Amino acid sequence: MIRMLIAPALAFALTVGYAALVQPAWEPQHTDQLQYLALARGLAERGEFTRATATEAFFPETYRLPGYPLLLAPLCIGGCDHWRIAIAQALLVALLAFLAGALASRVAPRAATAAALATALFLPFAYYGAIALSDLPGAVLFALGIVSWIRAIERRSTWLAIAAGAVFGWAGLMRGALVFAPLVFAGAALLRDRANARVAAASVLATLIVLAPYVAYSETGFGRITGGTSGLVTWLGVFQGRTEASLDTFERAQADEARADIAAFDAIADRRARALAWPPLDDSLGVRARALIAHDPVGWILRAVPRTLELWAGERPVPGGGSTDLALALAAVQLVLVAVAGAGVVLLARRRDHAATVVVVGIMYVWLTALPFQTEARYALPAKMMAIVAAVAFIESRLAARRRAARA
Repeated sequence: MIRMLIAPALAFALTVGYAALVQPAWEPQHTDQLQYLALARGLAERGEFTRATATEAFFPETYRLPGYPLLLAPLCIGGCDHWRIAIAQALLVALLAFLAGALASRVAPRAATAAALATALFLPFAYYGAIALSDLPGAVLFALGIVSWIRAIERRSTWLAIAAGAVFGWAGLMRGALVFAPLVFAGAALLRDRANARVAAASVLATLIVLAPYVAYSETGFGRITGGTSGLVTWLGVFQGRTEASLDTFERAQADEARADIAAFDAIADRRARALAWPPLDDSLGVRARALIAHDPVGWILRAVPRTLELWAGERPVPGGGSTDLALALAAVQLVLVAVAGAGVVLLARRRDHAATVVVVGIMYVWLTALPFQTEARYALPAKMMAIVAAVAFIESRLAARRRAARA
């Protein structure tokens, strides 16, 4: 029992240590924190999902999803103390290390402890646990949903499937890219065995129930099923890593027109008008992005390679965001992890058990749903724990093969 708690305790301590390093400014370059804290205060102080202050009239939130502010709201009663948030999220990082061991016990039983320890020592988890961003809590919920889903299938348990679906729904309300994951997992389970239909249906239905209040909020507030930034991040993904000199005439014209639209949006002073102006702008950026992709589909596909490298090996969990020797060393570690995890994915894909399939599908889902958009390394956090498990499974299989060869 004590052995099982070592990795979670280490994960908790590292997260608290990061919190001590980044306070009192709490990484101000991550300005998303201000938006999440404003929404959490709206929920805590006036019981509404809005950035409006106590003295302002309500206006709907059209940019951020409600999953993370709902987590923060209880921590913001009496004021959003950032240390309170960091401690709570340190517990989530500890839970992630525990879940890594639980998942590894299904695909590499002899290496479950190693997977838990590797997850605890993977510094991006601790770094994002120390600051008020949705990425780490979303990754933990995704991992909890996966472990619950595997057990639901193994036991053919409707109740576990409902729990997994509800957790997946909350993860989707934190990170919009995760919203279709339960449908994908359900489809994979049905392809393996039609007898999984009952648990698959229960999981998807539970996800839809969790998502329904937000869909109703969005329809009422601004006439569409969701807000968010899908158009913006698709637009930014088209231009990621490119210079002005690399653009042709059509691309430059689209960029200039989009800049004019963004400048007009930025000039809106009224906060309610600004909120309601965001969805049309996001839609227009998405339309322009798709036109640019159609204009040069080959170039867009080729640029997916550097976006993939940024996604899987671009994390720099260094306070202040500066480039240091530690950041370079962490980049090298991440590249090694990606390579070994890739071998682990191939290994697990050859197996016939459900847990291995879920790990492979989960990793591929996060990767493929991130590629059409602007990629940042933190967007891959929901798959990083599974990548660690896949890497550990591969290493364990090689060591087992050597032991067999030695005995022979």
